[in-house]
Amino acid sequence: MLNLAVKYKKTVQKEDELRPEKLAIANVGRQDAKKHLEEHVSNLMSSNIVQTLGTMLDRVVF
Repeated sequence: MLNLAVKYKKTVQKEDELRPEKLAIANVGRQDAKKHLEEHVSNLMSSNIVQTLGTMLDRVVF
């Protein structure tokens, strides 16, 4: 996940430097770091929420 965060930071820096036309051409075929980072974070948060709810339910029942 750290690798995706670093790639996203580099992408944001490139967006500031390049014109929109050149930016569109430069990103062809590359992995969208922001999209993948959001997906990983969403999966981790979902897993954490399920685990927390399970722990709370376990405490109430027992």
